[in-house]
Amino acid sequence: MNDNTPTIKRRRFLKYLLGGTAGLLASGWGIDRLLAHGLCRPGEWHGPVTDHFDGTQFFNPTVSLDYSTSAAMRWLTERTEKGHYPTVEQNQHQPQLAPTVSGNHWEITMVNHSTMLIRCAGLNILTDPVWSDHTSPLPIGPERKRPAGIPWEQLPKIDVCLISHDHYDHFDAPTLKRLYLRDNPLFIVPLGLRSLLAYHVEAEPRSEEKDWWEHVDVSPELRVVLTPALHWSKRYRDAASANRSLWCGFSLLVKNGPHIYFAGDTARCDWFREIRQRLGAPTVALLPIGMYKPAWIRKNHTNPADAVEAFQQLEAQQAIACHFGTWQLANEGYDETLNDLATALAQANIPAERFIAPENGQTLRG
Repeated sequence: MNDNTPTIKRRRFLKYLLGGTAGLLASGWGIDRLLAHGLCRPGEWHGPVTDHFDGTQFFNPTVSLDYSTSAAMRWLTERTEKGHYPTVEQNQHQPQLAPTVSGNHWEITMVNHSTMLIRCAGLNILTDPVWSDHTSPLPIGPERKRPAGIPWEQLPKIDVCLISHDHYDHFDAPTLKRLYLRDNPLFIVPLGLRSLLAYHVEAEPRSEEKDWWEHVDVSPELRVVLTPALHWSKRYRDAASANRSLWCGFSLLVKNGPHIYFAGDTARCDWFREIRQRLGAPTVALLPIGMYKPAWIRKNHTNPADAVEAFQQLEAQQAIACHFGTWQLANEGYDETLNDLATALAQANIPAERFIAPENGQTLRG
């Protein structure tokens, strides 16, 4: 009996070990499925095959991007040498909002990252709203480095909300639900995002879901055109959830007034020239300048030099930078981004005042 005791103990240990491992694997699989079909679920679109939709997933018609899990792991493992991103407790600028903005006037306030309050044609328009502290499905990950430029309690009633794509730094589910419950704005989204929006706000909000180059006449004075961009969509690691919804930019065309272009999220591409050819040169272009180091991330994003090139291709009168400043989502530092923009403008012989990188809370108008 005593001779077999160690063997019995080993068998019992292996039994518990295998049982525990099986339990952990089952729990992990359950959590994985819960995330994939719940909190991190993708959008959904059913429609005919086009030059950028294969019947199941959307794609870039000229460039193939790597959006696999291995690419994400590569990005995470390379994020070791990051530039400095200061934490700011209070913004230096406070929004200066006019009572109304109409006619040929426009007003734009930087809230944070790609969240911009655009005021034109008598309407308040919000792009890619994020008021959460983390750009992730859970309160972990990149942390907010500075407050929103407009506190939620001071945000004016929003008439229209533009959502460019489903990434967490652009599609923030808690903010979208708050916005729906408070203002019930008209949401304008690219193909496949309506279902995701409805899931997260737990209702059927007023929405228009459109393809590239399609438009929404918001009012007799304002037409919104969805414009192409070189990017991708994905909210979870599995390949099946990738590119189930489209990505886009927006051109706001005010009758007898400004053309305001919001690029959303994009990489360097030829779409800028086509936007100018089809819709005319923008009065003001909101262009992303952040998330570009290490260099291979530029397959999905524009660095400051790319943004300056886009500004030239669009032949815009004025540019305002976005997609920087609040969350450190890549390796470049805050001052490094601003210095790279200044260098790119100097090399292109463009006055700095024509391409402004605003701080959160800063209001610009024209």
